[in-house]
Amino acid sequence: MKVKIELLGLLHIKGVANNSFIEIQEGSTISDIYNELKILRDHQNFIIPFINGNEVRKSAEVNEGDTVKIFLPTGGG
Repeated sequence: MKVKIELLGLLHIKGVANNSFIEIQEGSTISDIYNELKILRDHQNFIIPFINGNEVRKSAEVNEGDTVKIFLPTGGG
């Protein structure tokens, strides 16, 4: 099934264009998408996922046609 991926903040994932569509297995979760995109496990804890504009956990299931926003918060001071 296809889902749209939006990268927010300063997040860049090699080989993934912002606002692109990826093909995933039915029943996939946010964690599965992170693994598919080859995001290191240590880095996954710092990313905030959204499905269709709602903040979700990494265990949230993704459905056909959903928009998954992956946000890497930044800070400084």
